[in-house]
Amino acid sequence: MGASDLYKDVLMAHYRKPYNYGDLSDVDVVRRGSNPRCGDEVEIGVRFDGERLAKVAFKGRCCAICIASASMMTEVLTGRQRDDARRLCLEMTAWFSGADDGAVAVPPEPLPALSAVRPYPARRRCVLLAWEALDGALASR
Repeated sequence: MGASDLYKDVLMAHYRKPYNYGDLSDVDVVRRGSNPRCGDEVEIGVRFDGERLAKVAFKGRCCAICIASASMMTEVLTGRQRDDARRLCLEMTAWFSGADDGAVAVPPEPLPALSAVRPYPARRRCVLLAWEALDGALASR
């Protein structure tokens, strides 16, 4: 099994059983994102404990890639400090868009699995939608 197959398996696992999907009733801030091109609509909710992200959750009607990306994002960022989370949002945008010229280190697991989508420019927005909504939530408070 090659890395590409492994990455696809990781994406499908997060799509089928997403982490932190659903209840946003106990969060401090919610931001929405939409992608009219493929119909993705996502809501990202964050509950803070000081500057720490005590909870990062999402819900929405999204394609498999968007759900997998949001699931991975919530897994990686729950428990992190706000500044660290904002930095990772910016790095993901640069890394995924290819605008980093190799300057951004490979993101933490399981995020490298998203590289399976990088060759498909039309799907990049599906990956980054949740990250953009989260960055807006972090900036708003």
